[in-house]
Amino acid sequence: MEDHSITRFFNQLIKIIREDKTKSIGIITDKDGTLLFDDQLKKTLKNFSEKKLGAKFYLIANSGRTIQDMINCLEDEDIPVKYFDYIIGDNGGICLDVKHNKELYKHTMNKEVVKKVIDKFKEIGGDIKDIRFADGKKIYAYPSEDVKKYYEGSRDIEFREDILDLEGIDITKLTLASTHGKINKINKYIREEIKGYRSHIGKTSFPKKENDNYRLDFTRHAYKRTGIIWT
Repeated sequence: MEDHSITRFFNQLIKIIREDKTKSIGIITDKDGTLLFDDQLKKTLKNFSEKKLGAKFYLIANSGRTIQDMINCLEDEDIPVKYFDYIIGDNGGICLDVKHNKELYKHTMNKEVVKKVIDKFKEIGGDIKDIRFADGKKIYAYPSEDVKKYYEGSRDIEFREDILDLEGIDITKLTLASTHGKINKINKYIREEIKGYRSHIGKTSFPKKENDNYRLDFTRHAYKRTGIIWT
């Protein structure tokens, strides 16, 4: 069988550790496609975690998804969560210490700031059904038929008729979906008017693929790499 590129990477890493007597090393992977979780890589991860290499290494899953969503994906792929030392979710908004099953940190957003961004989104014609929140573990969304269909089968979604009621949510990420023009407008507003926060634009199939929508993720100024530094 042809050697997988990631498998070769792990084998080379083992060689470096042994030859250079490295004492500590971190391996960071984005769950959304950076690693191809096939049977060969599962075996490699298992072997790597069981080898006594004389070095402390940390395997970190890092994503814009919620932590619980990543855990669900790993379980669906039969990847033991314990293979990872830390899981970083919501674009650096939250980090789980897997070994001790506790939050290492959580970058909660100021609700007044979130409300300002939502008000601007509505002002430029954004629809409330295209507003979503995350708290690191759950996603909160408006229960329109399209949105419910989009999240069909999801284990960690809470639908709220009053999606604009932020009470009781420790928000780590706000996600808005709309046309390219509207998303660009709200992004410009954030970058010019909101300090200490960041935004990221990408394509999305939410709530329907045929809408050809764009997505804006709004978080505290805590990039994925910031989460890595915290670990």
